[in-house]
Amino acid sequence: MEKLEALKENHDCIVEVRGHGLMVGVELNYECGDLVAKAQEKGVLINVANGTVMRFVPPLIITREELDKVVEVIDEILP
Repeated sequence: MEKLEALKENHDCIVEVRGHGLMVGVELNYECGDLVAKAQEKGVLINVANGTVMRFVPPLIITREELDKVVEVIDEILP
């Protein structure tokens, strides 16, 4: 979550990063449904909750490298 929090410095659209364990939500200040396809094109599966929250629920066996890749993709697809 620290790396997602760090993205707030580069992306004003991030309102809040919250989560528990590996289930994490990133609230944006706009509807983010179109980001699902953009992330999928880059090999990352996300979904949208409540229209403005990107939700990540990775498998328990995810590696640190894979988590870093998710953060990298999020950084790329956010305006």
